[in-house]
Parts: sequence; structure tokens; C-alpha cells
Amino acid sequence: MAISAADVKKLRELTNAPMMACKKALEDADGDPEKAAELVRERTGAKMDARAADRTAGEGMVYSYLHAPSPGLPPKVGVLLQLSCETDFVAKGETFGQLAKDLAMHIAAAKPLVVREDQVDEDLISKEQEFARKEAVEQGKPDHIIEKIVEGKVKKVYEDYVLLNQPFVMDDSKTVAEKVSEVQAVLGEKVEIARFARFEVGG
Repeated sequence: MAISAADVKKLRELTNAPMMACKKALEDADGDPEKAAELVRERTGAKMDARAADRTAGEGMVYSYLHAPSPGLPPKVGVLLQLSCETDFVAKGETFGQLAKDLAMHIAAAKPLVVREDQVDEDLISKEQEFARKEAVEQGKPDHIIEKIVEGKVKKVYEDYVLLNQPFVMDDSKTVAEKVSEVQAVLGEKVEIARFARFEVGG
């Protein structure tokens, strides 16, 4: 059955999982949002409280991180990260602060461009799809394989550019989204990456 972009977006907001994972879960669940959410949680290990999707993360912190290439040298990379939560109490806590630090270090190393998939330029996605499809056709791939190749190319673009989709640098067995969901489950309230800026000398 056809899965709408709105359904995928709603499930992503509910589970904090990547859009491709949400789309696949909805397809496997025949469009049932509750079954799809359960599939996402089983597959990603996310334990996000479904009610958190409707709550507002109006507190949090702005965390700054500077990275020097080696001791004694001036910093060459800097990151500003706005990490949001629901209460000032959580924002002041060690667990939340450690997550902010880990995410800032990840951003410094992995060089994401945006936080979420829906922030990626649609023209870029269209061009990557077109190129992948054209290349697969020229190689004589069957139609069902071509679509899988195109889907894989889009997934790779998201992994390269989208912070939440990137493998977490401190544990690449999980994505950044899954890491945030783990901490969110521990804290018991909504946690989200609002925005970030990365600066690099000569970059």
C-alpha cells in the first residue's frame, strides 16, 4: 500500500527514528501507525515515550566545543549546539550535559550539514536519485533492483549529511537518533537537537 510522506513524518516525530526506517516500518505494518511504531522501537532499540511527541522541549542549553589538532595548538574546529529538553532540572543534570558534549564532539568529527532529513535540499535528493537510476539503467539492472539502488543512494545521502541519521562516532552500532532516544528514555522527558553550527579554520 502507498505510504504518505505525512504518515512517515508523524512516525519519525513519534519515534525519533530515521525516515527510511519509519517508511519501511509503515510498509511492513500495512500502514498501521501503532504497529509501525512498535516495529521501529524493536528494530532501533528506541524506548521513546509516545506521549513525548506531543510535549514541548522549551528548556535546554547551548553547548560550545572547541577542538585543537594537538595540545598546544589553537583550536581549528568549533561547534555550537542547542540541545532542548522539557525542564530546567534536566537541563542542569550531568546526563543531559554529557549528551550535549558527546553530540558536539560528534558534529566536530562527522561534519553533518543539517539536523533532520526534511532539512536536506530536495533538489540534491532528486539529482542523486536521477543519477543513481540512470547509472543502474545503463548497467542493465532490472526495475525492482533499480528502485532498491535508488533507495540505497538516498539513504547514503542522509547518512552523510543528516546528523540524526549518522552513525554515532562514539558507538557506530547506533545512529545519533538512537543515542538521543536512549538518553531520553533515561531522563523520562523529551530531548531534541534544535540546531547546531560548525566552524572550521580552512574548511
